[in-house]
Amino acid sequence: MKPIRDSRSGRLGFTIIELLTVMSIIVILMSLLAPALNRVRRYATDVKQRAQFHSIGIGLDTFNADFDGYPDSNAVDDQGYNYCGAMRLAEAMVGQDLKGFNPSSRFEQNGFVGSGSVGGTPKTPTDGMPYPPYNTCGVTVNSACYAENLRLRKMYLELEHANAYLLKDIYDTGTITSATTALSGKPSTVTDGFDPCTFVLCDSYNRVTNRTNGKRIGMPILYYKADQSKLKFPPSGTPPTTMRGGIMGSPDGAYFYTYNCWDNQALIDMGMPWQSSLVVHRLAEQGVTPEGFSITGGNAYPEEFYRIIRDPKVPSGDRPYRADSYILISAGFDGEYGTSDDIYNFGD
Repeated sequence: MKPIRDSRSGRLGFTIIELLTVMSIIVILMSLLAPALNRVRRYATDVKQRAQFHSIGIGLDTFNADFDGYPDSNAVDDQGYNYCGAMRLAEAMVGQDLKGFNPSSRFEQNGFVGSGSVGGTPKTPTDGMPYPPYNTCGVTVNSACYAENLRLRKMYLELEHANAYLLKDIYDTGTITSATTALSGKPSTVTDGFDPCTFVLCDSYNRVTNRTNGKRIGMPILYYKADQSKLKFPPSGTPPTTMRGGIMGSPDGAYFYTYNCWDNQALIDMGMPWQSSLVVHRLAEQGVTPEGFSITGGNAYPEEFYRIIRDPKVPSGDRPYRADSYILISAGFDGEYGTSDDIYNFGD
């Protein structure tokens, strides 16, 4: 009679070698999949950013139809205060208080003429118009006048697509109030510094930590309006010093080009908000970028800016993209203006 084999003598589990082998395979698969997943997320965010540009484009075209022109992108307002293209874009699309654009707007840093204050001194009307001040940072508002004003407002971009934040949510207040207006031969009336309570539209890349609530937000979207009365554009090889000039009447320079590189320069020169010390963008006026690239007179921002917006389809190289409208620039995934991952509303 044959002995009965004890079934319990068989192996009931895995050996250490088998477990380590399986774990190693899982780790290898994860290392292979992680970059692919990151690329998918990155692509999805790029698509979201282009969709935001599309929404802004619809809003700007509607604004153009209503006012027979796109919003200006000048670096300073009529009072000589910093109020750059990114801020003018936000005001035109959603208003300085996120309650819609006021058709009586003068696009001023401190609100309308006759409202708000400059250095604590109330501004007085110059034409008798009852322009109420905005109420973004506790400004006292004439309620009756404000209510009447709201009836005239129009929202050109839904707030859910705007990503509108105050400058003080993005940058350190000291950096904001001391921002230098980067104008060649600037007039004596031009004052340095932005109002921390000014809104800008931010991109879809969560590169910045909101200084108010700690949430992740994007970098300001740069806006440049084409000046169709100025047909000049610097071809490849134009010296940076030539690109900078022009404000005081020189026949050359940024103020005589279709697009003016100065329009957002004071904002760009504020650097990366997540850096404890000033580290500049590749489109900055001067300084050293995060990767150690030194920006000097020989490779300064005008050359890089005009290289980016130059339309390569034009053989002469002396014409920009969208020469009849406007340009939008997102800092992209790395949050740095002037790098290869930037998103534009032009090109491929």
